[in-house]
Amino acid sequence: MEKHINHLIEHIRDLKNMDRVRLAAELREFTYHAKKVLFNQIPGVSAIVGLVVGSWVAGTFTSSPLRGFLSSHGFMKGGTHVVSSTTYSFLSVFLPVLAIAVTAYVVQKAMKAYREKKLQRNMAHVPQLKEEVQAELWAKRDILDKAKEAGLLSESEHRTKMAALYQSYFRSDLSKIEEVIINKIEG
Repeated sequence: MEKHINHLIEHIRDLKNMDRVRLAAELREFTYHAKKVLFNQIPGVSAIVGLVVGSWVAGTFTSSPLRGFLSSHGFMKGGTHVVSSTTYSFLSVFLPVLAIAVTAYVVQKAMKAYREKKLQRNMAHVPQLKEEVQAELWAKRDILDKAKEAGLLSESEHRTKMAALYQSYFRSDLSKIEEVIINKIEG
């Protein structure tokens, strides 16, 4: 353990003597890994809802009359409402799964409406682009339209790709943060 601590201290001392280019490269690498760990470890909204529902079931119901009696009188933590084993199995497995599915569906519908609104807003800004950029955008849009007509893309996929296409021409730092948050919400 001491060997690792000494190595870490030595690495920190090296940072003081590092040139700016190497320091910037180290900071980029650190930021990449920190972002990867932080944002890939955070569960999506539907997963959190499933955990909350599962926790609620475990804290409210039990299949053991003895546990229910002890919990209702404060001798144990856990469910106070006694239900049959079958009902408890249903509540503890299928109810959280159902909550996850419904939440995922609602989130997808909300994100679809949000993307559509954002697409309309970005489409309104196209005249502000230079002519050659507009031509590039129209060419890419035509490719997407042809892919949809050929049956390679569904209507939903087409709209999502259109939103991403327009977003790429009107991206700001705020929209990058917004994109990270949306990806986490969608799970």
